[in-house]
Amino acid sequence: MLIKLLVVIFISTSLGGCFSSSPKSRVIIVEKSINQQNINQARLANNAVIVKETKKSKNKVSKKSWSIPVASKVIKTFSKKHTGLTFNTKPGQKVRAIRNGVVVYSGDKMKSYGKMIIIKHPLGFYSTYTQNQSLKVKNGDKIKKGQVIALTGKGDFYFEMKKFETPINPLKYLK
Repeated sequence: MLIKLLVVIFISTSLGGCFSSSPKSRVIIVEKSINQQNINQARLANNAVIVKETKKSKNKVSKKSWSIPVASKVIKTFSKKHTGLTFNTKPGQKVRAIRNGVVVYSGDKMKSYGKMIIIKHPLGFYSTYTQNQSLKVKNGDKIKKGQVIALTGKGDFYFEMKKFETPINPLKYLK
């Protein structure tokens, strides 16, 4: 009987922290993947097949890569001050989803970004597509990788990726 009581007390105190109203600390999930790949600008611009290295074999073609959003040359890459990629596009080019997901924003409330789409992907990833002339999807739409979601506008197309709220370098994921 005493053991059962101790077990109940232990479980209650362990779970108590989950339901308390004290300030929550952030949880950071670190993805350690041997399949993560880095690509250079030339491969991105040419939309070439990306070759990756794994523990088992070298020069294995990636089939689970994320795709590039527009077929155009990258003119400005990721940095601390420029948290995305700028593509040299022409008006009316097709903008495609980089991976399956759900549209969480589709509109033009932020005038400096033009018409913008934000897609939520699995594992806390978000992709943002800005400076579009027309949008082909709306809030709540389920999106497939490669689906046309917009057409580019007059200005250069701008693309960002985030892991939760943290900007990440898209070149580490795109092919």
